[in-house]
Amino acid sequence: MNESLTHKDLAALCKVSETTIKSYRRKFPGFIPVLTHGKPIRFSKEAADVCLMIRDCFDKGMSVNDTLKTLREHFKESTPARRGTRQPQSATQESPGHGAQAAPPVSQEYLEKFFATAGQMMQGMAGLATAQAKAGQRLAKLEEAVHNLVEIETRNSELFSTLLTQLRTPASDTLPTSSSTDAGAASGEPKVRARKIVKVTSPGGDVKSYALEKETPRDNAALERPSDAFLNTPIVIRNDQGEFLGVPGRLPLSGFVEILVREAEEGGASLSSWHRDEDTWIFTMQIPGGDSHQLHFVSTTTPRGNLVVLLDRLDVNGEQTTPHFLQEFFRQVKDKI
Repeated sequence: MNESLTHKDLAALCKVSETTIKSYRRKFPGFIPVLTHGKPIRFSKEAADVCLMIRDCFDKGMSVNDTLKTLREHFKESTPARRGTRQPQSATQESPGHGAQAAPPVSQEYLEKFFATAGQMMQGMAGLATAQAKAGQRLAKLEEAVHNLVEIETRNSELFSTLLTQLRTPASDTLPTSSSTDAGAASGEPKVRARKIVKVTSPGGDVKSYALEKETPRDNAALERPSDAFLNTPIVIRNDQGEFLGVPGRLPLSGFVEILVREAEEGGASLSSWHRDEDTWIFTMQIPGGDSHQLHFVSTTTPRGNLVVLLDRLDVNGEQTTPHFLQEFFRQVKDKI
């Protein structure tokens, strides 16, 4: 017992675990030869000095190759395979009479490269799995966002179609006003057509009624006016990149026109009127002694499905201005809010 040491004895002497002593044997088999193969395996006293030097080298941060060089300078390296030692299974399976020899030991440098390569492969596979999981999460979020966008756009389209249908369909028959018509014709008063009432039901359930304006024989177009729904829709403009730019607070068309009229009245008397050209509402401002402005507004939908009124064009004295002029005009009005 005093002439040999076990794994446990070496571990206690070096103040490391038995697993660490076994790893020393795997890394430097020629310097820690086995004395006896019984249980427990025993080593010579020289193995203690070798293990202590290996521990000190590793504590200094030395690599396996540098530690191997240090051991060769202080100890004699023996051949790991000796007579009576256990041979690899592949050697014992060879048929007798063929002079089977033990397989040559694998070099320490080869083992280091093998384990380093295996570690890199495992890290790469783990990184790939993480990247795939994150990509799957992003794809799921994108699909959900697209689905929600399609639903919102569908609801907005249905609501807009319903609103247009309600605006174009009278809710009641025309009311007879023959006496008023005859009296007006005799006295020269403005002629009144049969009155039509239009009821519009909002998504919240509120019902609003709208009556058509009176019509004069002299200028019927001067009494045209957009619906309240059109006037209460937020106003936007499109920049050079085709993006929709609005006003902070989602300023409606009525508020935008109010600013224009107020600014014109501060500079003197002005005349304004609405008229319709197919799907375009044109607001004309006549300033006595000044220019005439025609602002063209159309109803449209943004890529996000929001219903807006687009300031599509600006004519000054009957001539269309440039997109840059239109954007600058819009900016100046917005700054006066």
